[in-house]
Amino acid sequence: MEGSQETDHYIRESAEQSSGLPVPRSTLELKLQCSEQALLALRAQYLCLRSKLNEKDQIIERARAESCMNATAMKKFVEENQRLAKECSNLLSQCKKLERECSLYENDREALMDFGNEADQRAKTAENRIRELEIEVENLSEDLQFHNRHLAQKEAQMIEAINTQCCCSGG
Repeated sequence: MEGSQETDHYIRESAEQSSGLPVPRSTLELKLQCSEQALLALRAQYLCLRSKLNEKDQIIERARAESCMNATAMKKFVEENQRLAKECSNLLSQCKKLERECSLYENDREALMDFGNEADQRAKTAENRIRELEIEVENLSEDLQFHNRHLAQKEAQMIEAINTQCCCSGG
């Protein structure tokens, strides 16, 4: 309540001063004291706001750095995805080519079985080649499945990173 009485006293004396009456020294000292307190309060408020501004600037700078890192990671992810997609496409093309080749060898084997000893030897050779190609097709199929799983994992990781980013940015 003391501050309220000082304010009332200050207002009263300010009214007296504006009416042309002589202003007592205590009034002037009170005005000076109020001004100094207001200045200190403003200075403290300024320092507080300045500190908050610096904190916000740091947060913005960290967000920019994180955004830059995320953009770089996203670019690498996209490049890796494109590379894997191209590799998968090549493997699929190879598989189809090998399947056609297997089919041709299968047809050749059937035709060669009609011949005598020489035809029998040719058929055995073709069967060996077919086995090699089937193993290669199986290996390529496994590679394709591996790359598809790897691609799915990468996508899941990226989605999780984006979700984490969104959750962190929103908070």
